[in-house]
Amino acid sequence: MNFNHRQLERWMELIRTHSDGIDCFWPSQIKAKSWITEEVDYLIPQPASCIIFGAWYGVLADMLQIEDTTVVELEEKCLEWCSQKYTTWGGCMSKYSYEYTPDIVINTVTEHVSQEVYDTWFDNIPKGTHYIIQGNNDFSLKDHIRATKDIDTFALKNNLDTNYIMLDEQAYEGPWDFENGKPNYLKRFMGIGKK
Repeated sequence: MNFNHRQLERWMELIRTHSDGIDCFWPSQIKAKSWITEEVDYLIPQPASCIIFGAWYGVLADMLQIEDTTVVELEEKCLEWCSQKYTTWGGCMSKYSYEYTPDIVINTVTEHVSQEVYDTWFDNIPKGTHYIIQGNNDFSLKDHIRATKDIDTFALKNNLDTNYIMLDEQAYEGPWDFENGKPNYLKRFMGIGKK
């Protein structure tokens, strides 16, 4: 990761102009995105193309700095922001149609989609493409409809039970537990493989 002043100014503009832009910079979000960039640098050196599913405001794309990046997102305001810098596609990830075989596809929103949507998305990844998949064990949010309790369940639900290069987990500090006066500690899971 290497940032110049223009990138930092762009992120500050995001925070100033989008009330939820700051959410992209929670420590847990930065840790998750940094983990991906570190593994890409190590396992898939110098990729030329990338498609990020669940790109939000494109901060991961900014951190990866892959020249040919497409961001896929449902939210129009996120697509508008990302379109200033990246190719965008709006819609359900299971309906995305590949026009070429990218070097990497990344899905950071596995807990937000049904098993049917995920399976269709995964089946559509072109042969020869590396994939990076993240999820977590945070069941507290209503839109986390496919969170997983542990890394083994994550692997099974995400088609990583036998075909992967890397499968790991990291602890992170989640939302504050006001009832008990302490933070919640959760786990983020990540799998990397090649179709």
